[in-house]
Amino acid sequence: MTTQSLPRTVERSLWANRLRALLTQENIITIIVSLIVGAAVILPLLTLFVSSFKVLDPLGWDTTWGFGNYVTLFTDRIIPKAFVNTLIISTGSTILATGLGVSLAWINARTNCPGRDYLEPYNLIPFFLSPFIGAIAWHNLGEPQTGLLNNLARDVFGIEGALMNIDTIWGVVWVTGIFFAPLVYLFVVGSLRRMDPSLEDSARTTGAGLWRTTMTVTLPLVMPGILSGAIIVFVTSAGEFGVPFKLSAPYGWETLTTQIFSKAVGDDANHFLGATMAMSLGIITVFLIWIQQRYIAPRSFTTVTGKGFRPNVLDLGKWRWLAFGYNLSFIFVAVILPIACLIIVSLHPVWTGKIIPEAMTFNNYVKTLFFWRPDAIQAATNGIVNSLILAFGGSTIAMVMALVVSYMIHRTKGFGVRLLDFLSVVPIGFPGIVLAMGVLVTYIQTPIYATLWILMLAYITRFFPYGQRNISAIMMAISEELDQSSRMAGASWFTTLWRITIPLLKPGIFAGWILLFIIFLRELSISIILFSTGTETLSVGVYYLTNFENEPLTAALSMAQTVVLLIAIYVFRRVAGREALTA
Repeated sequence: MTTQSLPRTVERSLWANRLRALLTQENIITIIVSLIVGAAVILPLLTLFVSSFKVLDPLGWDTTWGFGNYVTLFTDRIIPKAFVNTLIISTGSTILATGLGVSLAWINARTNCPGRDYLEPYNLIPFFLSPFIGAIAWHNLGEPQTGLLNNLARDVFGIEGALMNIDTIWGVVWVTGIFFAPLVYLFVVGSLRRMDPSLEDSARTTGAGLWRTTMTVTLPLVMPGILSGAIIVFVTSAGEFGVPFKLSAPYGWETLTTQIFSKAVGDDANHFLGATMAMSLGIITVFLIWIQQRYIAPRSFTTVTGKGFRPNVLDLGKWRWLAFGYNLSFIFVAVILPIACLIIVSLHPVWTGKIIPEAMTFNNYVKTLFFWRPDAIQAATNGIVNSLILAFGGSTIAMVMALVVSYMIHRTKGFGVRLLDFLSVVPIGFPGIVLAMGVLVTYIQTPIYATLWILMLAYITRFFPYGQRNISAIMMAISEELDQSSRMAGASWFTTLWRITIPLLKPGIFAGWILLFIIFLRELSISIILFSTGTETLSVGVYYLTNFENEPLTAALSMAQTVVLLIAIYVFRRVAGREALTA
C-alpha cells in the first residue's frame, strides 16, 4: 500500500463511520415518522397554496395561472363582507368568551364561592359539546316566530313581537362566546391555582380592596394565559362553520367559512377560489398562533413558592352568593337551557314554538336512530355508524402516531427531531375547514376520495397534535433515567417504549384517546367539505336535517350526539382528572 492511498483509506473509513452513526435505528425511525407526518401535514397545505393560483375561466372548463382568485377576494360582491363579518364575530366572541372564562376561573380558583368544586365540571361541558348543536338549540330558543323563549314571553308576560332574535351576527357572537369561554378558562385557571398568595396579601396590607387587588395584581400575573386563551378563541371563532351556517348565513350574514363551503360543494363549485379563501384564512390564523407561541406562551411570572405553598381562598363575604348565582347562570345558559330545549323540540312531531304535552312522541328518535326501520333517515343512521368508526379507529391511529412522535421528540436525539417537533405543531394553526380544502384539492382524483379514508386522514392530521400534547405533558414529568437504564441494558428503542414508557403513560394515553374520541364525534368543519353520499357523519346528518328545516328531527339527532358526548366527557373527567386540560 502506498503512502498516498493511506489518506484515502482513512477518509473512506471516516465517511463510513459517519454514515453508520447517521443510519442508526433511532435516526431511521425519526426520518420515516417525519416523512409520514410531513406528507400528511405539508402536502395538503402545499397543494392548497399552489391551487390558489389556478384561475377557473367563466365557463368553468379551463384554468390558467395567475392572481385572479386573490383579486376576486377584494372585488367580489360577497367575500369582502364575509371577511368583515368574520372579523366582527371573532372579535365579539373573543371579548365575551374572555370575560366569562376569566371571571369563572377566578371564582372557582381563588374565592370561597359555595360549591365551586362541584360546579367546575359543568363550566367545562360546553368545551366538549358541538357549537353547531348549541346554535341549533339557541335557534329554537330565540327565533322570532317559533323560539321557545319568545313564545313564553308572549304567553306569560304579554310581550308583543319578539323578546330576542338570535338569527343575526350577534347571535353567532353569543353562541360562540359562551361555548368557547371554557377555552379561556382552561388557559387561566391553572395559573390562578398556582399563584403565590403573598403577592395579593402584600397588596391588601397597603389598603387595596378586593377589586383593586384583583385588577392590579391577580389579573396582570395571569395575563399571558388570558392573552393565549383570547388568541385561541379568536382563531377558533374565525374557523367556526356550524354556528354562522345556522344562525347568520341564511339571513344574509355570510362568513369566510360559509363562503369556503359554498365554493367547495354544489353545482357551481370553484375549488380554486375556495382554496384561495382557505389559504387567506389560514395565513391569518397561523400568524396569530405564531404570535401566541412565540411571544405570549413563553412568558411567565414567578408566582409559585416552594414546598410550603398553599393557595389562598379569598373571602367574598356576602358577595359569595352572587358569585354562586353567576356561576349557576352560566351553567344554565350554556348547558341546561340548550339541552332542555333540544329535548322538548325533539319530542314534538312538528315544532311551532309552543309546548304541547299531548302531542309528544319518540317517533323522531325512531327515525334517526333505528336504521333497520323502513322510515329511517339514511343520512342520520349512516352518520351514527360512520362517526363511531371514525371516532374509534381514528382516535386509535392518532394516539399511536402521537405516542411515537412524542417519544421521538422527548426521548431520542435522532436526526430530524426538531423538524418533527415543528410538523406536529403546524395543524394547530389551521382551522379544520382550511385543512379540509387542502385535503380535498390534494386527493380529489385519488381512490380515497369520497370514502371514509379521506375523512379519517383529515381528522388524524388535524387533531393528532392534541393527543401528542397530552402525552408529551406526562412524558416530560417522567425521568429519562428509566429509559437510559433500559437502553444501557441493551434494549432497543422499541423495547424501551413498549416495556417501560407505555406502561407509565397508560392513563395519559387513555385520556388522550377519550379526548380525540370526543373531538372526532362532534367534528363538522372537515366533514362538511369531504363527505359524500354514504360517508355522512353525525354532524353532517344534523346538517342534512337542518337543510330540510325539520327542527324536531334535527333536535332528536342532536340529542343523540349530545348524550354520547356527555358519557365520553364523564369518562374523560374520571380518567384524566381535574388538571388534565389546564394550561
